[in-house]
Amino acid sequence: MADAFEYISHARLEYREGFRHAYLGEVPEPVVYGVQGALRQYYGVKDGPPAASTLDHIVAAVAG
Repeated sequence: MADAFEYISHARLEYREGFRHAYLGEVPEPVVYGVQGALRQYYGVKDGPPAASTLDHIVAAVAG
């Protein structure tokens, strides 16, 4: 199968002030994960700027 290839995803997480900063592969800027809306209340997260959750990113990726 000459068309087959292997891809290894490289990710690094940093936790800062209650948010996860994900550095994904060669992309220089991190993706910031947090919570928003009802998730904020459910998890009891203190006030702060809303940030997309991992669930938000999964739904967007599958829908795209």
